Amino acid sequence: MAKLTGLNPEWMDTSGRMPVTKTGHLKRKYENVAYGPDPLQALDIYLPENGDGPFPVIINVHGGGMTSCDKHDFHLYPTLYALERGFAIAAINYRLSPQVKYPTQVYDTKRAILFLAAHSRQYSLDPNNFFLWGTSAGGNLVLMAGMKRGMPLPEELLPANEVPIRGVAALCPEIDMGDVGSFGAWWERLYIWLLFRGLSEKVLGIKKPTPEDLKPTNPHTYLGGGIAPLYLQHGDRDPAVPVNQSLNFAKAVENVLPPEDFVLDILPGVAHAGGGPDFFLPQHIFPILDFFGRHIAQGRPV
Repeated sequence: MAKLTGLNPEWMDTSGRMPVTKTGHLKRKYENVAYGPDPLQALDIYLPENGDGPFPVIINVHGGGMTSCDKHDFHLYPTLYALERGFAIAAINYRLSPQVKYPTQVYDTKRAILFLAAHSRQYSLDPNNFFLWGTSAGGNLVLMAGMKRGMPLPEELLPANEVPIRGVAALCPEIDMGDVGSFGAWWERLYIWLLFRGLSEKVLGIKKPTPEDLKPTNPHTYLGGGIAPLYLQHGDRDPAVPVNQSLNFAKAVENVLPPEDFVLDILPGVAHAGGGPDFFLPQHIFPILDFFGRHIAQGRPV
């Protein structure tokens, strides 16, 4: 991946192949909290340096094509700025393909939300103010989890639909799994093909999925039931997830959400997250945090 330069060296370790977010400087935290029986069903909670809470919480969902990455990698970095604004952060892991098939990743995201709501008092979280932040494949998961009436869930996860989600930030989200790596120069398309070849078979268990196979994986399918306030951010030079995915989704969202509850933020000349520093720069992070701040529900937590 591209070298991520110009970032806070106290927050990001870029010395390895995969940049890792540093959290050693954070004093108020709970790490590797289990929300399910599998080792990957774990999350980290970071609290603001000051205050007793309960704190509004941003649930961070990492990317990686549903097959890789981790709650501690570079996807966490942008949300560290939220701690300075009084948000808590919950960074989640979820079970990965090919060991499990989609929509298990959606179920795990919902399970983590339900766990955090049930244990909110223990961790000083405000259960009335949950926000979601996801990048790439994580963008798909937070869009799905932000639907007011989304895909069918196992019975034990249905109460997660009652947890109020006040806002969703989806960054370069993988909306259409059938359209990956179709944009850019030939060498960019080749690189993405090599990087993600066989992805459908790993994630869905289907070598050549049909449009009907892909329909349950696409947030478009459930948008008619409503979605939480949404901030959609995408680079227009994204060779992995073409920007048209967000542009087409935005047209549908505009028919569902009022203008104050939806922002489409297209970043000129910007590639996929991790392909440069852009998604990790304050000028692209602060507008999302401003949007979340405007959607904090006032009053006593439920």
